[in-house]
Amino acid sequence: MSEILPGPVCHSCGMLIMKQEEFGSEANHVMNTSYCKYCYWKGQFTEPDITKEQMIEKLADAMKVGKNISDEEAKEMAWGRMKLLKRWKDK
Repeated sequence: MSEILPGPVCHSCGMLIMKQEEFGSEANHVMNTSYCKYCYWKGQFTEPDITKEQMIEKLADAMKVGKNISDEEAKEMAWGRMKLLKRWKDK
């Protein structure tokens, strides 16, 4: 059975979006409810060339803050979450 993410979450980085102003936007300033403003702004990804591996590293580093887990555990947790997200689903 697959994990169900609490919503709404950014479908690029997995961040839980808590406030309306944290959502991304389209080029015409319409809110995009699939992504956060840190990943998707004015109709484009803020890091369009980031690879799956680079995003795993980025998320793993964030997940390790305040936790006593290894790099490998953090990377496994990051990929476990990322594979549920639209941007990374088929990668």
